[in-house]
Amino acid sequence: MITINKYMTLGICKDNIHNITKDLQSILNVHFEEHESSYWGEYNVAILSEKENIRITYNYVDEDWQEEDFKQYPLLLKLNRVKEPEKIMNLLCSKLSYVTPLYLEEIEARVGRRKYYDSDKQDEL
Repeated sequence: MITINKYMTLGICKDNIHNITKDLQSILNVHFEEHESSYWGEYNVAILSEKENIRITYNYVDEDWQEEDFKQYPLLLKLNRVKEPEKIMNLLCSKLSYVTPLYLEEIEARVGRRKYYDSDKQDEL
């Protein structure tokens, strides 16, 4: 059986990672922990299972953009391999006006990847 992993990225218009984390913890009923890495800088992560996590990162880290096409969002919310990311996205967007879906990436092991942008719904292969 071929597994398709989904990775969804959402933009956050606000820049206070601590307040955003509190909002997300309340809505999703998950616990985030603070972490730091040389690649993502300071970030918060909620581990949902061995493979699933939700991560809040800064878009601009060490003089480099994580998502250069989306510089208007100081923070990024990554739904990594979670079950039903679209459902979580819809919930968050309905409750938090400062959250905007950016794209969904589907990666099929040893086959390829597709990237769907929210604004134009075009595939990028």
